[in-house]
Amino acid sequence: MPVNVLYCEGNYKSIDIQIIREILPKNCEIRPIGGKQLFVSSILGDRAINPNLAGLLDRDFDCQNMTLKRSPCPIFTSNNIQVGWSWERKEIENYLLDPEVVQRALERKAPPINEYQSALMEAAKSISNYTAARTALSCYGFKNFWGEKVSNTSHCFPRRLGREACEQNIQTIVQQLRGDRIVTPENVLDKFRRLVPLFQPGGNRFENFLTFFAGKDLLCIMTEKLRVFGFESSNSQISPRDVFLERIIKGMERKQEVWIWLEEWRMLRELIINTDFSTTSPT
Repeated sequence: MPVNVLYCEGNYKSIDIQIIREILPKNCEIRPIGGKQLFVSSILGDRAINPNLAGLLDRDFDCQNMTLKRSPCPIFTSNNIQVGWSWERKEIENYLLDPEVVQRALERKAPPINEYQSALMEAAKSISNYTAARTALSCYGFKNFWGEKVSNTSHCFPRRLGREACEQNIQTIVQQLRGDRIVTPENVLDKFRRLVPLFQPGGNRFENFLTFFAGKDLLCIMTEKLRVFGFESSNSQISPRDVFLERIIKGMERKQEVWIWLEEWRMLRELIINTDFSTTSPT
C-alpha cells in the first residue's frame, strides 16, 4: 500500500505544509514534527505502528557531487533502511521562486517574466560568496549563517556579502565553535576558496542556483525588487517577501493538479503513491 503518513519539518502553519498538501494525494496525512533532530529515529520507531510512514526533509547545504535528477533524494539509515526522501533543492522557498511556479500561480498578475528572471539572477550573484561560505561551514558541521535577524522571521542575513567579509566570519565561527576539534579556520577557508568558483556565474552550482542556493537568502536580496513588482501590503509590518509567498500559495490553492508544474513535484507524488515500506519495516 502507498505511504499514508508523511512526517516533515516545520509546524502546521509553515509554508512546507501548505505546499506539500497541494502536491500529495488527499489520503496521505501530513504531520510536521519540528526540526531534523530525532527525525530518523522517530520514523523508525513509529513504523512499528504504521509501516507505511515516511519522512520528507529539506536538503540543506552539502559538499556532495550530485547529478540533478529533478526528483526527491532517498534518505537511508546506516543500515540501508530507507526512511523517506529529501527535497533535491535546498528548501521549500526555492520552488516558490521558480519562474514556472510564479507564472502558473499568478498568471496575469505575475511580474514580467524577463524582468523577474533578471532580478532572480542578480540576487543569486549577490549571495554567491555568502552561499559558498555557508556551504563550506556546513561541510565541517559548523553553524552556517551570521548576520541580523530578518523581521518577523527566525532567519538571519548579513549586510556585508563580499569575499573578505565571508572569510572574516568563517574564521570567527570556527574559532568560537571548534572546541577541541582538530579542524582549523584555515581548513574551512581553504574549502571556501575552492567552492567559490562553483557558486559564481559559469560555475555548476550558480547555473543551478534554485537547487543549491538558499531561497530565503534570495528573497532577502529581492525584497525591494519584489516591492517594485507590486508585492506590497498596506501594513508596513508585512514585508514584500511575505506578500509574494502568500500570493504564490493562494494561487496554488486555487489551481488543480499543481504537481504537474515541476518535475520534482510530480515525482514526489508518484513516489508517495507507489512506494510500499511495509515489506521492509520491522514487525
